[in-house]
Amino acid sequence: MKILALQGSPRPKKYTQMVLDKFLEGAASKGAECETVHLAEKKIHPCIGCYSCWYKTPGVCIHRDDMPGLLKKLRSCDVEVWATPLYAYGMTAYMKIFMERTLPLFEPFVIEAGGITRHPPRFPGERAKKMVLLSVCGFPEGDHFTALVENFRLLARSSGRELAGTLLRPGSESLLAPEWLGKKGELVFQGLYRAGQELVEKGKVSAEAEEIVRQPWTQNRRGFQEQANLFWKVRMEHAERSRRGEETRPFEEAVREDIRILLGGMAVRMRRELAADLRGTIQFEVSGKQPGQWHFDIQDGTCTFKEGKADHPNLTIHTPSEVWAAVALGRMDGAKAFLEKKYTAEGNLSLLMQFKKFFGQE
Repeated sequence: MKILALQGSPRPKKYTQMVLDKFLEGAASKGAECETVHLAEKKIHPCIGCYSCWYKTPGVCIHRDDMPGLLKKLRSCDVEVWATPLYAYGMTAYMKIFMERTLPLFEPFVIEAGGITRHPPRFPGERAKKMVLLSVCGFPEGDHFTALVENFRLLARSSGRELAGTLLRPGSESLLAPEWLGKKGELVFQGLYRAGQELVEKGKVSAEAEEIVRQPWTQNRRGFQEQANLFWKVRMEHAERSRRGEETRPFEEAVREDIRILLGGMAVRMRRELAADLRGTIQFEVSGKQPGQWHFDIQDGTCTFKEGKADHPNLTIHTPSEVWAAVALGRMDGAKAFLEKKYTAEGNLSLLMQFKKFFGQE
């Protein structure tokens, strides 16, 4: 099987590429030959609707750019993988322009097939019979992909092909540090790998693999929203420090160690099914490289992360930021660190002893 991946992100090394790489890795493990084209790196003019490729120079566009070579690739692959981040509930402009420029692959005439009117292919039998859609978005709900999926369902139908898989990953910023997600993060990447294998072995991606990839990493939607807002606040602060020459680390490195992001992430992923009856406040008095005061407010199975000092905390943790960062990232055992006095605590110590149960990676 020869797979051609059309990558439509303007940022070719970010979240879209992360999920695409794992999917193609799974396909390659079963013998598939995979090639990725980064559309943002190609010279592709927009279609001007002149129809010259239909009646003046059949099959040949008036533009002189990279499209002839790309159309040749489309005619020689077995599966097309369309990978795009979600922009305005659809595909990126790079991908849309490319898609419109595939017009030379169709005849101008109209036929009826499958109960609909459509254009016949110019080169019958030379276009891939299967398509796979792969997309990511920052919002936590999968419903944001609805219009994009419908777009590709209609495209597949109108070209007489099969949409053999829709791999959709909401909350994609969470992939920046998969270790924060624990088992759920591992399952998402395993689902992508499995989907690639299934495409080669069975000719399509199973609904089970699609669901694994799509699963939300938290049920705490409000917490997700607060964490997303904090993420952008941290990013803006990083940009300002970099402008002043006070920060030399790339953002991806700096954000992994930011104690606010780490504490907020713990709050979002609190295991609601285990903490349904848990109520109280946990205060963090943080010293070290990133000092500050923050606290968790836990009510009705939801943990809210707040800045400042709580009035009457049930548990207060005094810790250097670098110590708690190591605990949050799983590099240090929290209970052992407490016994070794790397941090201290006062109040409801039984709650501290259950920290891993409530906030640990699943």
